[in-house]
Amino acid sequence: MSKSTLKILPALMIAITAAWLTQPVFGQAPAPTPHQFVITENSSTSLAATYDGSPLTVNLITSSDFWTFVLPVGFVTGAGQQWTEPDNSSLVNLVIFGTDITHAAIITSDISSSTQFPINADGASVLVGTVGGVDVFATFHDLGDTAAVPDTGTTFSLFGLSLMGLAFLRRKVC
Repeated sequence: MSKSTLKILPALMIAITAAWLTQPVFGQAPAPTPHQFVITENSSTSLAATYDGSPLTVNLITSSDFWTFVLPVGFVTGAGQQWTEPDNSSLVNLVIFGTDITHAAIITSDISSSTQFPINADGASVLVGTVGGVDVFATFHDLGDTAAVPDTGTTFSLFGLSLMGLAFLRRKVC
């Protein structure tokens, strides 16, 4: 081998190794990020909904437990879903994700479960449709029916009152 060939050989070996170790330039594009509805029932007359973090306008249809909101343009439904009530597993929150005619979601809370739609745990995220071929998931949180913890002011005042009663009884008995 000539001296010029020996000078080129290490550079050629480095180039071949680099070609083996690098990723191809042309590959698949990353999967699009799925869209997300988050529906939160705060009480029988208060429901909030977001789509990809942006708030949606929710309309209370009757005096309680029945709401609707407009679905995004291009939404193709995967049907309705049910989420169990946190305090009563025989009741559900039903969300029907529109039709080609309505283009609105209809939410009914605190009803008996239907065998027509899947039942999910409260807070579960499930596939409900697509927008432009990208999956759309929905999560339902029912905060309206969960037991509330008493405020600390009431708790401490009751605790202090019971301690005063014990101190009083201690003086009378001892």
